[in-house]
Amino acid sequence: MLLKTWMTFVSMLASLVAAAPAKNTGATRFQDYGSPTVYVVNNCESTLKVGHSADVEYYGDIVNVAAGSKYTIYPPINWSGRVWGRINCGGQNCFKSGMGSPASLAEFHFMDNGKVFYDISLVDGYNLPMVVEPTIKADALVGTDNRWCAAPTCTSFKCPSGFEVYDDQGNISGCQSACTKFQTDEYCCTGAFDSADTCTTNAYASQIKHTCPDAYSYAYDDATSVYMCTSNAYTVTFC
Repeated sequence: MLLKTWMTFVSMLASLVAAAPAKNTGATRFQDYGSPTVYVVNNCESTLKVGHSADVEYYGDIVNVAAGSKYTIYPPINWSGRVWGRINCGGQNCFKSGMGSPASLAEFHFMDNGKVFYDISLVDGYNLPMVVEPTIKADALVGTDNRWCAAPTCTSFKCPSGFEVYDDQGNISGCQSACTKFQTDEYCCTGAFDSADTCTTNAYASQIKHTCPDAYSYAYDDATSVYMCTSNAYTVTFC
């Protein structure tokens, strides 16, 4: 998400925690297994430049992850951040988590009460199929909510005509969102549209949501896009 959108997202999570009812006794909480861990699996056919950044940082750390390989990120406790991957990117665009060069984002908010909010965001554009999955411990049960400890998935999407982003070789490297293409308050949920009441879906976001119903398609797409668990470890799989 955009930096402002990410701050709104974190604020929204705090509200959800305050308002959320207690889980029923049919669900057992995960135990505390230590500090946050994010595993990144590259199932693509090419080496990925995997990036991750904390809080509202515009640039992140980058590492090459070979096809078929796994990389482990060890964030600090109470980490809020995002993970992304790119193929054949160059220069500063590799380090950007959003607008400069669109990327599908896995977003996390590890809280001090053991709960973790996570999602897939296509708000700033998208480029690669992605699955985000909690690492479930064998002795832990999960609740019955369909987004409680579930695995948001986006493995198929189509780039609208005119929204394509090309690499130096002329290949499509990603797709812009309506916000990154038009950069208007209406599409970016800013200015007069900076609330859940005034920022609603649009034709472009609806197209994304149709093919990737688990993912954020616009900034206030909270109702069907936020997932929660108490596992401290997650796997982000590309391709």
